[in-house]
Amino acid sequence: MKSVIVFLSCSLALFGCKPIQEKILGTYDIDVDSGCSNCEENGPELMVFEDADISDGIPGYYTFEFQKGEAHSGTYSFLHVDTTITVILYPDSASFQYTPILGTMQQTEYRVSGNRIKEKCNGVFRNCVWIRRD
Repeated sequence: MKSVIVFLSCSLALFGCKPIQEKILGTYDIDVDSGCSNCEENGPELMVFEDADISDGIPGYYTFEFQKGEAHSGTYSFLHVDTTITVILYPDSASFQYTPILGTMQQTEYRVSGNRIKEKCNGVFRNCVWIRRD
């Protein structure tokens, strides 16, 4: 019985844990009921992270959509992978409001937890939250 438990624990550890590069993939909507008052007005309403093959070395593609139809998109990569990840965004297309960031590098820090992406807003316990749609 003890060996069965050890085997199951090892199996879950090997197959149940996805790398953070895979966990972030998907479409996320802002949770307007969580976080700080400025999350909805300053952060994207919709975040999409795509990567057909995370092991090929080619950066993934992202799209951020904001209020009033504003958006920017491009490729992304990771600077640091841990419980908190630093995502580097390289915008290559943008609506008028975001044209100044084209050709720049935007650094963001997220925590991926289950089907949620969290970003600190006011204080240690307050986070802007996006919930995975798919």
